[in-house]
Amino acid sequence: MQNNNNNRKGGNKQQQGGNNNQQRQGGNKNANYNKQQGGQQGGNQQGGNQQKGRKIPTNVESFPITLTPAQVQQHQQYQQSMQNNQSGQFQSSYLPPAQQLFTPVINYFVNFFTNFKSQSHSDILVSYDNFFKSCETYYSNCALPTIDVFLAVLGDKYEDTFTDRFFVLLYREIYYRYYFALVSQPNIGICVESWRNYSAIFDTLLEAATPNEVEIDLPNAWLWDIVDEFVYQYHTFAKFKLKKVDVDQLTEIWDTTSVIRYLYLIIKKSQIFSANSSRFENATDDFCSHPVYKMLGYYSVISLVRVQCLLGDYTLALKTLELIDMGKKAMYTYVTACHITLYYYLGFAYLMSRKYNEATKALNTILVSVASKTKSQNFQSDHNEKKIDKMYALLAICQALYPNKIDENVNNTLKEKFGDKLLKLQKGDISVYEELYSYSSPRCINAVNPHLSGHSSNALDAHRLQMALFLEEVKQQSLLTTIRSYITLYSTISIQKLAGLLQIDPEELRIKLTCYKHKNVNVLGKGETKYHNQVDIDFYIDQDMIHIDNRLYAKETDSFINSILKFEGSLTPQYNWM
Repeated sequence: MQNNNNNRKGGNKQQQGGNNNQQRQGGNKNANYNKQQGGQQGGNQQGGNQQKGRKIPTNVESFPITLTPAQVQQHQQYQQSMQNNQSGQFQSSYLPPAQQLFTPVINYFVNFFTNFKSQSHSDILVSYDNFFKSCETYYSNCALPTIDVFLAVLGDKYEDTFTDRFFVLLYREIYYRYYFALVSQPNIGICVESWRNYSAIFDTLLEAATPNEVEIDLPNAWLWDIVDEFVYQYHTFAKFKLKKVDVDQLTEIWDTTSVIRYLYLIIKKSQIFSANSSRFENATDDFCSHPVYKMLGYYSVISLVRVQCLLGDYTLALKTLELIDMGKKAMYTYVTACHITLYYYLGFAYLMSRKYNEATKALNTILVSVASKTKSQNFQSDHNEKKIDKMYALLAICQALYPNKIDENVNNTLKEKFGDKLLKLQKGDISVYEELYSYSSPRCINAVNPHLSGHSSNALDAHRLQMALFLEEVKQQSLLTTIRSYITLYSTISIQKLAGLLQIDPEELRIKLTCYKHKNVNVLGKGETKYHNQVDIDFYIDQDMIHIDNRLYAKETDSFINSILKFEGSLTPQYNWM
């Protein structure tokens, strides 16, 4: 969670926000209970919620919370299942409700609400962080107190204005986000409630006739967290539907069409691609002049790319990314988690599109950037570190399929993390490819309900399908790396001789060479439509002879010769005649 660089009322706060956001990124996912860690906790809980939490400080005043009849009934069922050692149904779907309200949490919440109404970015940011940290301390094994509990505490401070009502929606979003972080598969009721709350947030913003009706201005990090969590919960529910048939009737809850529709509507409402703006980052008309709409629209584009990758539509994902300015000072750099997420899915989309050269460049760029920031600011959370490890795994796959020059520090780290696996990858070990792909790739999902008559859920598992397609591609290229290593040694070689070295049939080698040419010719970059040879070594076959053109060595030779001629000219003696 980072500060907003787009304060509507002053450029100074914009700059301040950009500086503050980097400093506090480290606390973001810890306060947010990072999703991966939360999922693991849910699976390791005894009864879903007996993981070791932080010890609550002693001598802290607290007040009992009156539970609703539904909460009491569900909690009794949970306790009974724990006593009978039948905690399976609660293993990863239920969090006990909060039963106490602690004085420090009350103070942080009241301060949070007060600063939200003041619309001071720096104050909102501090309160946002402090409230989450207090929740980590006092509610590590249960859900947060509901908004009704806190509204009773606020009393007359709650004035039922637009700002106050919108804060209630945002707190509920935080409540469900916290719930999803602590359990791996929240129950259907929580999923439905969270969807309806997101719908209320987005509908409120979409129904505004003018920007002035929306009297709020949130930090960039909070806006990113909202959109990022929206897609995360959709992804979680989609995986949940793969295992449950009894959710078929919930066609409009976390439906793919509905999720994409909201993202498109937010982008359209933000007017960041208006005809009057050649670069939407600099647009100042209508809703685009409002920082909440502007940044939500921008982050929705990145989240849309994520959804398209999860659905396996990598071509559309790369096409969508053409809308994003990939410069060093682009808006995605304001929030570190957004920066990492964007390049992770960019690299994955390139990899699955067989654009290994582009994938390597993208992954190398973000890993260099992250390494430099880590040394100076130490902003990374556990979530970001895990995503970075996944990008190194993707880079290892790219380097095995298409070796390319990368940053020296990145290369050293890559060898430290996956040095032993790199050798196996280069030898074409399919099991290692499968292992790294399973670890590093996002879990793809189906766009529609997978439960069709006559098919099992495993047969229609999108993640298994994408892995099978990837591994089939790897098998087709299994001999290409070896062929490349041989042809780099020659300028001409006969098919018979190369086939002897490879110990395969000459006709089979001719097929492999054709495959080699095909696999390494692809569309270059995001916006170009012409095909380009990615490799630094090209060749053609004339009768039974292979003629090799080593472009890499040719470039180095030309550069060396030009340098010699240049220095020869500078060493020519000059005589000054008097």
